[in-house]
Amino acid sequence: MNNFNMRCALGWLCCFALFACSGSGNDVDPTNESPTSDSDTSAANSEDTDTNAANSEDSDTNAANSEDSNTIADSAEDTDTNRPVPNRDADKLSGLESTPDIDWLTIEKGTFTFGSPPTSPCRGAYSETEFPVTLTRSFLIAATELTQAQWEALDLPHASWTKGAEMPVTLINFFEAAAWCNKLSRLENLEPCYDLDNCENEFGNGCSALGVDYSSCYNYPGTSVFNCTGNIHRFPDRYSCPGYRLPTSAEWEYAAKAGVTETHTYGGDLHNEPLTACNEQPALEDIAWYCHNSGGEVHPVAQKQPNPWGLYDTLGNVYEWVDTFHNGGSPLSYEPPGTPLTDPVGIAYEDGIEMRGCHYEKTGCQLRPTERTRRTKTDRSTMIGFRPVRTILE
Repeated sequence: MNNFNMRCALGWLCCFALFACSGSGNDVDPTNESPTSDSDTSAANSEDTDTNAANSEDSDTNAANSEDSNTIADSAEDTDTNRPVPNRDADKLSGLESTPDIDWLTIEKGTFTFGSPPTSPCRGAYSETEFPVTLTRSFLIAATELTQAQWEALDLPHASWTKGAEMPVTLINFFEAAAWCNKLSRLENLEPCYDLDNCENEFGNGCSALGVDYSSCYNYPGTSVFNCTGNIHRFPDRYSCPGYRLPTSAEWEYAAKAGVTETHTYGGDLHNEPLTACNEQPALEDIAWYCHNSGGEVHPVAQKQPNPWGLYDTLGNVYEWVDTFHNGGSPLSYEPPGTPLTDPVGIAYEDGIEMRGCHYEKTGCQLRPTERTRRTKTDRSTMIGFRPVRTILE
């Protein structure tokens, strides 16, 4: 390896290490998540923990970005691989699409309590603040995380590590998930929810750099991920869009809770444990893939028991993108706790995008339908997929 390639490789490895280790000092999860607080910590301290975790995450991200900048500077004279390339056709129909075979479930509109009680294990006290939420529109939601076969039906590439028709599609970022939703809308002659005319770089090419495949990435030397600029939402309230889209945080939690209020999960209650632990949680064994039973790998969808409304894998297996901004420790609303919310879209924060449900390597106590975390919109990971929805307009 010559000196140039060595510098690039070392720069990327440093960047990746910072990225993989960002978040709480006790959280070894490589997905750059903001950690939740322990339930026996006071609410005030937990709020500080959430805020500090978000600040720490931002610092680590800035450090990683700085490392990226240095590496890119080293290679700028020798390569144009990081120069943005316009890509305005990712969500346009090619003529090779077919209708994906998806089991769509109808979720009736209603009112529920968003968030979790302060006594919940491994709870983020600030991000899980309780609010009464009313959803005024019913919606369709996929029964499973989107599979590779369903993704490929719309003639889109992906770089999921664990291949299989019934495996969740992964290594796709928020913008790529939005493009899939737009293509399905166009295929069914529905108005798309997202404006993806200001996008650039290669679509669905995973996390390869200098001949090495990585499990997680954003923009880095050697490749540039698919990215869009500006506000991509054609319907600011999300809910009035007639096409397919990612669920809001409120929709996702409403469907994942499925009316269960007496226990932490639909499999029963969870016990508290350190976020670095990997203990058995009996309530999860029949309903979720997590660190204790997954064998350290993703699994085909719908292998565990569904929740009472028919949704599989809302807890564990892979994280799911949702269409709500999140800064690492923010509540759904800055209104006083308990203030009723109607069709909420979350706070106005343009960087972090929320993910839900946890993944196959997470500590069991975090697999609750109220756990929230975030990633940058361009991030790709072997631990992140999505589950599409569509509003039922009356």
